[in-house]
Amino acid sequence: MELGTREWHEILDAAHNGILAVNRESRVIVFNRAAAELVGCVQTEAFGRRLEEIIPNTRLAEVMESGKPEYGQPLPLRERVIVTNRSPIWRAHKIIGAVAVFQDITDIEALSQELETVRRAHADLDAVIESVDDGIVVANAHGYIVRANQAYLRIAGIARDEFVGKHFSELFKQGYLNRSVSQMVLERRARVNVVDVRNGKELLMTGTPVFDEKGELSRVVTAVRDISELSELKARLAESEEKSERYYNELEHLRSRQSFRQILTKNQEMLAKVEMAFHVAKVDSTVLILGESGVGKELVAGLIHRAGSRSKNPFITINCGAIPLNLLESELFGYEKGAFTGAQKEGKPGLFELAQGGTLFLDEVGELPLELQVKVLRALQDREITRLGGSKPIRLDVRFVAATNRDLEEMVREKTFREDLFYRLNVVPILIPPLRRRKEDIPLLVNEFLRRFNTRYGLQKWITPEVMGVFMLYDWPGNIRELENTVERLMVTGREDAIGRESMEDVFSPGGLKMAEAGGLSSFQKVGHGELPEFPGQSGGTFSLPQYLKEEERRLISEAYAVAGSTRKAAALLKISQSSLVKKMQKYRVRV
Repeated sequence: MELGTREWHEILDAAHNGILAVNRESRVIVFNRAAAELVGCVQTEAFGRRLEEIIPNTRLAEVMESGKPEYGQPLPLRERVIVTNRSPIWRAHKIIGAVAVFQDITDIEALSQELETVRRAHADLDAVIESVDDGIVVANAHGYIVRANQAYLRIAGIARDEFVGKHFSELFKQGYLNRSVSQMVLERRARVNVVDVRNGKELLMTGTPVFDEKGELSRVVTAVRDISELSELKARLAESEEKSERYYNELEHLRSRQSFRQILTKNQEMLAKVEMAFHVAKVDSTVLILGESGVGKELVAGLIHRAGSRSKNPFITINCGAIPLNLLESELFGYEKGAFTGAQKEGKPGLFELAQGGTLFLDEVGELPLELQVKVLRALQDREITRLGGSKPIRLDVRFVAATNRDLEEMVREKTFREDLFYRLNVVPILIPPLRRRKEDIPLLVNEFLRRFNTRYGLQKWITPEVMGVFMLYDWPGNIRELENTVERLMVTGREDAIGRESMEDVFSPGGLKMAEAGGLSSFQKVGHGELPEFPGQSGGTFSLPQYLKEEERRLISEAYAVAGSTRKAAALLKISQSSLVKKMQKYRVRV
């Protein structure tokens, strides 16, 4: 049976999706009820009208011209999320029109967001359950364990696959349970508290029933706490309270200065810089930290923050050279809703705002693009910023600290850095000396790195005097960062506990090692117009490598004996004979 025009219109009007068709002149020939509702147009008024008068940007004209269909294309329409499929209409190898099908996926988008919210809530719940110290067990209404957190598995001394998914009766038979709180809750349909002893631990178990909307018991949640630790904790708490009053004032007095002890140094010049940093930390003046790469500028900035009155507030670091240029402005100053394509719908605060009340550290400030230096200058000068795409200024309560390894004065002369910004930053300059000018700090730093990496990797490595001597001679163009990386590399690549010259050859090529030794010696000879520098710790003396090596050998022998407890074990640790060790101990007067 052939269908008439009326039947076809009834079929099209019954469709859930909007359907629209035009002839070759782009005049509407099909316009079903769903399309009229989406467009907000009277259905009968659409027929015969040009398409662009009803819906712009449908691209049906382009589809007729190209003859190529387009599927799944978005179409903004009355603040709704619309997806369209567009196809040409052929008759006898000739395009006579085009048809578009509109699908409203606004509800689908909302459902997707709702499902994502549920997924995140489930993930948050999992994170909360796993983060608590108390054991948590969940059983269903049929007596099966459906989940147990890691804390419970640790307290009970049981593996997850041995417990989760099992029925109470099966766990009783296998000896994992001698009393089930969950089963008691299922029987009584009420809260139950039980104290039980398991694996030598006294446990307080609290079972709570969970009912569904019909009033049926659906879950039993049991919380397990190890109360055998409470008495120990109570005693330790009493001891802590007894000491806290005595230590409080002392800790408050030493808190800020103690933080500066993280900078290991014996160098008088460096000590003076640390003292200056501590002094200016008490005020909010802008500090400019200068120095070569790897000297520890960020550490000094962090210590200035902790020593000041803003220490309990944020310390925000901005690496001006690491953020892509096209994102730098929005990352620094934030942006308002709809400021640019891809922006978050609710806008986003910048790093300047996140530092409110605290310290903002502009690392590598010399890398700031010239066009952004004006905004940074305004932030320093007026203490306010404006978000990208916004018009309302935001007041700043921030202490500024900047750092760079570049010569800003030279950049000012070359017109690559604003002069007014330079003077705003250069209120209190602190120049950190390079490692080659404070060689006496090398043993301190090496020992700290040894301690740190031995702890991190579970090692017992130590540096031989020969290697320490090479360290003292090397120029360290990469400063402390290079020294730290070198020590770590020697520790993780060396196969022996004693890091000797052969270990260095595993890291450096033989030619490179000779160049390092020769380069270090030549750098020493440059000090004082050819005079050797003073030996660390010997006021007025000159550097003596043999004397330094003897001191290191004496120290290592003393430490090895202290650790081993006998000359035989100490000799094995140092990989020398026992007789040689005894002779060296007598030579250096190491006490037995």
